[in-house]
Amino acid sequence: MPAMTAGQVQYALPGTWEIVGICIGSYVVYVLISAVYLLFFHPLAKFPGPRWWAVSRIPWAYHVIKGDLWSVLDRLHEKYGSIVRIAPDETTTINPAAWKDIYVTKPVLAKDPYSLTPPLNGAHSLFTAEGDVHRRLRGALVNGFADKALRDQAPIVEGYANQLIARLRREADKSADGRVNIQRLYGYATFDTVTDLSFGESLLNTLESDSENDEIKAFFLHAKFSTIRNCLSRFSPLDIFLGLFLLGVTRKTRERNWRLTTEKINRRLARGDLTGVRSDLLTPLVGKLDETGGVKGTITKAELTTNQLAFVIADCQLTTVALATATYLLLRDPPKWRRLVDEIRSRFSSDAEITVQSTQGVPYLEAVINETMRFRHPTPISLPRCIPPEGRILDGQVIPGNTIIGVNLQNIQTTPTLWVQPQEFHPERFLPSSDPRYEHRFDRDVKAAFMPFSTGPRNCLGSKVYLAQARVFLAKVVWNFDLEMLENQEDWLDQEAYLVFEPKPLLVRLREPGQTTQV
Repeated sequence: MPAMTAGQVQYALPGTWEIVGICIGSYVVYVLISAVYLLFFHPLAKFPGPRWWAVSRIPWAYHVIKGDLWSVLDRLHEKYGSIVRIAPDETTTINPAAWKDIYVTKPVLAKDPYSLTPPLNGAHSLFTAEGDVHRRLRGALVNGFADKALRDQAPIVEGYANQLIARLRREADKSADGRVNIQRLYGYATFDTVTDLSFGESLLNTLESDSENDEIKAFFLHAKFSTIRNCLSRFSPLDIFLGLFLLGVTRKTRERNWRLTTEKINRRLARGDLTGVRSDLLTPLVGKLDETGGVKGTITKAELTTNQLAFVIADCQLTTVALATATYLLLRDPPKWRRLVDEIRSRFSSDAEITVQSTQGVPYLEAVINETMRFRHPTPISLPRCIPPEGRILDGQVIPGNTIIGVNLQNIQTTPTLWVQPQEFHPERFLPSSDPRYEHRFDRDVKAAFMPFSTGPRNCLGSKVYLAQARVFLAKVVWNFDLEMLENQEDWLDQEAYLVFEPKPLLVRLREPGQTTQV
């Protein structure tokens, strides 16, 4: 080997570990620079919030997967104020003005795409559609949820309410002391009702047949997987592998649901226009399917299947959680339970008088339902929207463009800045001020914050159907039974939430009014 001459310099290529060190060091520098930018120079840097949340999505994702994000956001708003930064590009607000500024003011803001579960059959539902597609779908479906349609659908709701009462009696008779899991039976009642309304017949007819099924549990499991999947979609390429895994776990259930839904809808559509015979959510759509997907006020067959299944899942979950929660809160506070009992039993002289129509405007009943929704919203989720590049004004404050902001349905309803004793159950706050049971300390409640079904062109289309079920089911239970909550359920409200709260069994003892307890 020749010797090096003067002026020659020998350069050694870096070894493998040196390359690894350089890469790691470069990445650390990148992370530090990014953190400094996000903390001090990003357009959202002016909004308060935890530092770790500002520089990474990981803290947010951790609590989504843990199922307690709603609770953590409550504490963050209490500490930092009405607008809190909860991610590098996202804020959350409990400002009542946000309802108008974010969800009503035009142009309507687009949903955050990461918060949406992609339609598995390629056809959008009202939950995922945007722009013209959303307007066309809503125009096609809205007549099924109108006041006249609900009046015509009332016999279906009332029929299943009667079946619920009969099934409760049979279940109580099987037990020596009349104990039942009323949460499970609420689930059966809402499932039978909403599938009949959506498909033209009950999917399983669980109440009348005395059968048991795990459909409700499967729906809540699907909500959990969907929430985690949407959360992980922000972490590429992890989202690809975990998304495929989560889809694999639910594949058989989803395939079965699509098959049963399609069969039921085909059978209902084949029966044609049943005006004068029965009315359901499909009645206004008979003869109005259009496979081009471009005609105003029409819907394709695939879109119809997607929307009907989505409504079944949403209504069943929301109504089951709300009824079980209302029952728990009332039984935990006997004077309030007695107040509702007195109202229902003095207003109606027979069970048959309790109908969709007759339960409208029953003050304390409606107050109980509203206060349940306020105290523990069944879906304690944020409604994230994308701010356009030019930004958006929220109550006089500029929200930077290309960021995300939303109102969490639970947080805005339980903040002490807007509500008197927000962590306590007081239906009286929702009574008319002229009602002698109303308490004027609740004059300070900011009722404008209470939008349990959201607002604007994307508000919940099925709210009236939900309220009809909630009123009739709860009123009939109260009229027919004296309820007593069994012991050791103090922690019943300690529930995880994935899109919706995961309900626990609620064990109660049923007695006919005036009957003494036999133990």
